[in-house]
Amino acid sequence: MKISGDLTTLVALFAIVSPITSIPVFLALTEGRSARQRRVTAMQTAAIAGATLLIAYFVGDVILRLLSIQLEAFRVAGALVIGSIGWSMVMGKKNSIFEAHNSGAMVVPLAIPLMAGPGAIATVIAIGNTDKGSVRIADLVIILVLAALTGVLLIAAAPIERGLGIQGLTILTRIFGLLLLSIAVSTMMSALTVYLHSR
Repeated sequence: MKISGDLTTLVALFAIVSPITSIPVFLALTEGRSARQRRVTAMQTAAIAGATLLIAYFVGDVILRLLSIQLEAFRVAGALVIGSIGWSMVMGKKNSIFEAHNSGAMVVPLAIPLMAGPGAIATVIAIGNTDKGSVRIADLVIILVLAALTGVLLIAAAPIERGLGIQGLTILTRIFGLLLLSIAVSTMMSALTVYLHSR
């Protein structure tokens, strides 16, 4: 996904990571825990998701080359995952990526793969591959800002749920689902265009 404009990049990544849609899962996993324990879990989740995306930004392209996987193929695969999630969100269906369990390892299903999933990883790899041989400070800032926003939203999960209500969260989920579907279609079209032009 070749994205022009840092704000667009942040919005696209925010839609893909979609911490708002993770709020119900976060509340379910932290049910019965103290406010302090919820804050710790929220910060850990945001930190791990951010770290995962930073690692993908720096070495994701190297890993793809070692495995002889074309970036465009990875982008299409990521787009399929994004589209699957988006469709599930729009239709109000459960997606296996969003399934969580009540175990002690709450950070793992929340951070990976719920937030730092294939779609987000494919996106940051593509962003990191845009300017070969250089690291854009703006890209790193975007990932860090996204992680910070994720932490803030998860910390504020309970007040957000009370303020929006079930209906409000449902509406937001549908909106972000449409955004994900649009991003998936755009990504696939862009990837296929690049691939066909390179033939």
